[in-house]
Amino acid sequence: MLGLDLTIRDNDIVDVMGSLYVKNPVALERLLTELRKEGYVIENLRNAEYRKSDNVSVEEMEKNGWSLWFAKLPDIRYGLCGSCQQLISVSGIRTHAHKCEKCGAVTYYELIEGSTLTFVFNNDGETGFFTPQLRMKVKMWDIENGNLCLYPEFLEGGLSVVTGKRAEDYLKRNKGKWSYGLIGGEKMIIIKYDFQWDRRTAMIEPYDSNGHVWNHKIVKVWDGKQYDDFDHLPVPESISIYESWHWTPLPVTSDLHTRILRAAGQTDDQGWHYQDGSPWFKPGHWKEMAKFVRHFTQLNADAFDLAWPTFRSDGPGGIADLAHFCHPGAVVRNDPNIGNVIFGLGKAFEGRRLTEQEIKAAKHGLEDPLVKRIFLSRKD
Repeated sequence: MLGLDLTIRDNDIVDVMGSLYVKNPVALERLLTELRKEGYVIENLRNAEYRKSDNVSVEEMEKNGWSLWFAKLPDIRYGLCGSCQQLISVSGIRTHAHKCEKCGAVTYYELIEGSTLTFVFNNDGETGFFTPQLRMKVKMWDIENGNLCLYPEFLEGGLSVVTGKRAEDYLKRNKGKWSYGLIGGEKMIIIKYDFQWDRRTAMIEPYDSNGHVWNHKIVKVWDGKQYDDFDHLPVPESISIYESWHWTPLPVTSDLHTRILRAAGQTDDQGWHYQDGSPWFKPGHWKEMAKFVRHFTQLNADAFDLAWPTFRSDGPGGIADLAHFCHPGAVVRNDPNIGNVIFGLGKAFEGRRLTEQEIKAAKHGLEDPLVKRIFLSRKD
C-alpha cells in the first residue's frame, strides 16, 4: 500500500488519495509502528498549535473527521552545487550571490545586467488589482549600498504593466522613491533596494523578475538514492492519517457528497469550476470516491460503482450528479466566483461564444465580495 510494506488485516486500513483511514485503535498502533520503522516522523495533530490557536477541541476533530496524525519523512532536500557537484544545505541557496559552503562558488544570482524586473512602488494608496506596474531592464544591483540601477526605459509586459506617458506619470507620482544617476556615463534610474527586503521600509515591491543565473539544483536523497526535486519517491513524502472509527459509517444526508468529494481532494463548490463543460473529473477521481463510499458510508457501494461511469465529467455537472445520487434532496453549493466573470469577459472580448451556463455563472460571479473590493479600491 502506497509503496510501503504495511500490514492490512480485513481492510482495517484503507488508502484514499494517498491518505490512510484506520478503522480501529489496534490497526492504528500497528500502522504508526510500521511507519516509524520505515523512517517516518509522526506528529500527533491533537497537540498541533493550529488546533489550540483556533480553539478547536479534540472531540470536534474526531467527530468531524479531521486528520489526527501526520507522518512525514525527515528533511531529505539538499542543494547540488553546479560547480563542485556536492550536496549542500538548501538554506539561502536561492538568495542573490549566495555561495556554496563546500567550494565557495556562487549558487544563484537573482538580478544581473540584462535581467528584467516588474515592480510597483510601495505606496499603500496605490496598491490594488489595477495598480500600474513597471517593467524595466536591470543595469546592476549594488547590494553593498542597497541600490538597484535600472535603464530608464519601460518594457511591455502583462495586463497591468504600463509604458509611455502612463509610466512617466507613475514615476512622477513616486518621485521621492527614486533618483537619477550616472553609471559608466549612462543615465540610470536608481532605487533603494536593500538586500534584506522589508515591505515596511522598501521603496518598491517586486512582482516578478527574469534573467536569473542558476548554479545549483534542488535534489531529494532517500534510501541512498538521489532524485530530482519534482520526482516522485517510491514512497509518499507525507501521509495524513484518519481515525475513522469516531465517525463511520456516515449516514445518508443532504450534504454527504461534500465529505466524499473532500476525501478525494475535490471541492463541493460548482462555482469554483470552469462553466463551459470542460472535463474535470477522471475515472481515477470516482474510483477513489468509490473506496470511501464502500468503507465509510451507508450508501449502496455496488450501486455507486454502477452509477459513477454515467456521471458527467465537467466540474459542476459531476458535483450535481454525485450529490443527487447520495441524496434526492441534496443541497449543492454554488458560490459566486470572480473567476467566472474574468473568464467570461475574456472569452467575449476574443469573440468566442459563451455557453448559457457561462453567462449565468458570470452574472452570479458579480456577487463575489472580491469583485466589490477590487472595483471600489480602484484609483484612476
